[in-house]
Amino acid sequence: TAVGTGLFDFGHRDGPAGQALFQHPLGVTALPDGSVAVSDTYNNALRRYDPSTGEVTTLATDLREPSDAVLVGEDIVVVESARHRLTRLRLPQEAVRVESVAHRTRRAATEVAPGRIQLDVIFQAPAGQKLDTRYGPSTRLLVSSTPPGLLLKGEGADTDLSRTLELDPGITEGVLHVSAMAASCDDDTDNPYPACHVHQQDWGVPVRLTEGGADRLPLVLAGMDDSAG
Repeated sequence: TAVGTGLFDFGHRDGPAGQALFQHPLGVTALPDGSVAVSDTYNNALRRYDPSTGEVTTLATDLREPSDAVLVGEDIVVVESARHRLTRLRLPQEAVRVESVAHRTRRAATEVAPGRIQLDVIFQAPAGQKLDTRYGPSTRLLVSSTPPGLLLKGEGADTDLSRTLELDPGITEGVLHVSAMAASCDDDTDNPYPACHVHQQDWGVPVRLTEGGADRLPLVLAGMDDSAG
């Protein structure tokens, strides 16, 4: 890991790379001096990592969920995904200093059965919306694990939000990394240009393989798990 401390540590902290924190960074951009600009999405900031010094700084704040950036001359153009726009910034000579904020979350390990389990990502379109299937499947599910050998079957991307996973009974603990996306649009037949919405969630689910553990792992993206109970 070049920057950061672990899956469950996040925040907005500048400083040495081993102690610096991001929150759901999505994009990186190589800068002319050999450093890297990082689109720190949920911190609404553009950060900078300098491998030569091992330091992380902040280039700009008050960006709405930046997801990527590209160099244009001496400027950098940032995708503000939550503002639906591109914002052109002059690369500053000095980084902006921000007050350090750190958080730590720890989800209790879920006891699951070794072997096959059913992963179900629950998605029900909000009231007044429907799945957007105009251009093909409107959902996507990506699954991986730490350690990688935990998953014998079920790794990778597909469009179905339900999947059978096979866990290696020889590995007693690990983390399932699940990323799900669904697109829905307003269900208004009188509106030829309905507003559309993307629902996305990433989970890091610690699991402990135990005989008699659960054979189903439900994760709620939106709506209710009707199979619960």
